[in-house]
Amino acid sequence: MSSAQILGVVLVLIAAAVEALSNVIQHKATNNVTAGSGGEASAVLRTLKTPLFLLGFALMVVGYAFHVASLGLGELAVIQVIFVTQLVFILPFARFISKTTITGSDWLGAIVVTVGIGVFVTFAKPEAGTDSASDAKWAVAIGVVGIACAIFIAVGYRFTGATRAALLGVSGGLINGLVAPLTKGTIAQGSGGMGALFGNWLIYVTLIAALLGVLFPLMAFRAGPITASFPAVMSLNPIVATILGVYLFDETLAGGVMNIVLMVISGIVIFIGIVWLSRSTAIAEAFEEASTGKPGAAGESATLL
Repeated sequence: MSSAQILGVVLVLIAAAVEALSNVIQHKATNNVTAGSGGEASAVLRTLKTPLFLLGFALMVVGYAFHVASLGLGELAVIQVIFVTQLVFILPFARFISKTTITGSDWLGAIVVTVGIGVFVTFAKPEAGTDSASDAKWAVAIGVVGIACAIFIAVGYRFTGATRAALLGVSGGLINGLVAPLTKGTIAQGSGGMGALFGNWLIYVTLIAALLGVLFPLMAFRAGPITASFPAVMSLNPIVATILGVYLFDETLAGGVMNIVLMVISGIVIFIGIVWLSRSTAIAEAFEEASTGKPGAAGESATLL
């Protein structure tokens, strides 16, 4: 790895840790507010005004800033996979901040995810391509992901429970997989100055996609059990980002067939770890609707995945 790529890895690890801390703090803030006579809507509004929730939101913005910086230095295939470590960081934060009980199974799941990511990063040898893509390529990428999200959402709302949650989770993973390359493309536009940045349509599409990247997973988490939606939300993000990185920016995966095989195997290991951790109480509390299991609690923790 070059020094720039190493710095990108460091920055995305910081982003993952800050995002994890943000989720735990926002969850604690929502649990500290009861519905009362004003109902849930009133409780949500009061939650948004609490210093603790505002701190969590501010940390989410800071984490996103570090994530953006990392995308400007590294390849999508590596950055987005490492960002999954936020799941691992949530466990100690939940233990010390929210006093959540972390079981041995939770730690074992965290180890599985960490090992999978470590192997992936070790054998992934993406070679940088260009920093920008043609409008035609962007149109194809945005169109395909947008249509796919619309289909999964439309079909998802024809079902209930776990099936709906899983299908909406796919849409959440797809849109967040698009946010990363959009952000990378926007960074490239920003190198030409503020005029070039805000004079190009890409930044506005990126902002819309980022908002949808918060909304779609939230819809999935509210639709059914987090164990049904969470694996799709978390695993599709790096997969889609990697594919789009190859298509849009001509990134290539070097190192031969054996390296690619090891990357696929490590990807499977990461997915197993994500499914494992989706059953963790700490993870569920960090990402799922906060009212679960606590009458009167209001609101939910949202994150840009």
